[in-house]
Amino acid sequence: MKPDDINLRSVPLWDLPTRLFHWLLVACLLASWYLGENGPLRLHYLSGLTIIGLLIFRILWGICGSPSARFSQFLRHPRAAFSYLRMAGKRRPSYTFGHNAAGGLMALALLLIVALQASTGLFSSDFEDFDGPLYNLVPGRVSDFLSDYHEFNFNLILALAGLHIVAILFYRFWKRENLVRAMITGTANLPADVVETAVNEGRATRASVWRALLCLVLAAVVPVWIYFAFPL
Repeated sequence: MKPDDINLRSVPLWDLPTRLFHWLLVACLLASWYLGENGPLRLHYLSGLTIIGLLIFRILWGICGSPSARFSQFLRHPRAAFSYLRMAGKRRPSYTFGHNAAGGLMALALLLIVALQASTGLFSSDFEDFDGPLYNLVPGRVSDFLSDYHEFNFNLILALAGLHIVAILFYRFWKRENLVRAMITGTANLPADVVETAVNEGRATRASVWRALLCLVLAAVVPVWIYFAFPL
């Protein structure tokens, strides 16, 4: 069955805080990569602190945010992911409300690997003119290891990001499903039965702006504390 043969309805999916997190994280990762290669490293450090704040916000939002953003809604057992992948090659849209089982695990993997990148950067050194703010809190051999891992880990980020882009292109041109549009507009076009199920289960609702602002304030505490308590 072709996508045009299905009666599609528009439904709210990704809320504004989730979309802002997604695109700000992409921007900060690109900025961190560029600044890490070309400097100044102080701005690289500030970009890393911003990433830490974004990750903390996403954790909080994944617990108490809108239903579609909560970890409980999209994290499934790996068996569910393998079961989904066995059927993913069929040339038709999946029409999943939010992340499918495999996509949910991919999102978690990206969050974890970026968290490792940002946290190891706090203890690392470039051995010339820049030390992370927490560099002096660990033995030199530990800092050396974390510095080396910080460089290696970025390759893992590139690999996962590349896999993420390949998956998006695969869905767009093979399965004829535009996943990017929902992350820009916040709404998805899905079959009526999928929309009805999501609405009846309360998954199409969105948390209040005040809840998002509270999570944002709480998320800012750690990077702000690091910045002032451990000056470079």
